[in-house]
Amino acid sequence: MRADLEMVQKLDAKGILLLPDVEQQKGILLFPDVKEQKGIFLFPNPKGRKNTFRISSMMTLLIVISILIFSCKDKPEPVEVTKSEKIDSVKIETKDDSANIKKAGSSFYDWYFNNDFNDYEIVKNKNGKALLDSATYFKKLRNLGTISERFINKEKERLSTCSKFLATKYFDDYNSADAYTFDDYCPDLYFMYWIKSQERPEKFVAKDIKQIDENNASLDINLNYGGKDEPLSKVILAKENNSWKIVDIKFSNQQETPITPKTLNGNWSNAMVILHIGDDGLAFEYHGQCMYFYPIRKISATEFEMIWAREMDCKFDNGTKETFGMKNVPVIGKPFAKFTLKNNVLQATYFYPEWVKKYTEKVQDNVFTADYFKNEENL
Repeated sequence: MRADLEMVQKLDAKGILLLPDVEQQKGILLFPDVKEQKGIFLFPNPKGRKNTFRISSMMTLLIVISILIFSCKDKPEPVEVTKSEKIDSVKIETKDDSANIKKAGSSFYDWYFNNDFNDYEIVKNKNGKALLDSATYFKKLRNLGTISERFINKEKERLSTCSKFLATKYFDDYNSADAYTFDDYCPDLYFMYWIKSQERPEKFVAKDIKQIDENNASLDINLNYGGKDEPLSKVILAKENNSWKIVDIKFSNQQETPITPKTLNGNWSNAMVILHIGDDGLAFEYHGQCMYFYPIRKISATEFEMIWAREMDCKFDNGTKETFGMKNVPVIGKPFAKFTLKNNVLQATYFYPEWVKKYTEKVQDNVFTADYFKNEENL
């Protein structure tokens, strides 16, 4: 900076002077306030000179260089885009399929309303027992063409306990029973399950149709009883083989009635026998005049082992002494089965499964079964 000041103070200078304050200069003077100058005067007002504009060869070169410099500065530098940025910049468009989602998602309730709010029927089987006819129910669902096997498998699980329980009852007894007799194991028998009510609504309305992505969607079902729409459930859909299928139905703001847990002690039954379970033993009752007694070993509040024995109060032999030509047969004093209380069902695991199978085939079925149900009426 000091050198520049010294330069502009000289009387005779050559080059470009930004603030020339000299009497004689050559070159370019941006603010010439001198007496004699040569070159270009941007603000020429010197004393005793005319406004002259001469562009020397040096000036021409400077202008060209300036233009090149500024043109290079204005030109944007190329930005290298990475592969991932290119992929992210591609916008994936999902086809609006609301009409098809609504049609498929409403199909179950369309069928349910048209089927008079019935899903399955209880019928009489060839042995006179009550049968939950899930086969016909699932066939109707499959015929809709909008129900996934995932939904049907969940329905099989939901109906399993009730189906097994009803198989222990005669159809005539079921048909003549008072209301709520079987609600411990079949609570859905006493109201319309898919609307969670005993009252029939006027209509249902599908709302809030959402396509979550290319393969998942949902919609809400609302019921109308003559007033405003009331939320009932959310229908979950998934695309299978390029078609929308119902995979689940989840109820909104619906609380399940809590189930009172059963205890081991008491009477449990299947289609043939009643198990009377006490603190130290159990008795198989075939009918009022035949009882077989077995010791038990308690494992926990929900588990015990049945010890094999041949003690009885019966007018006939129940065939449990048969070996069927097998070597691995029940042994007196040894554990025969383990019973576990799970979901209010007494489940049996047999330590001699092949012998149990033969006994069931050759002597009597429905004695040693997988499940037994609490029979409060026989307490």
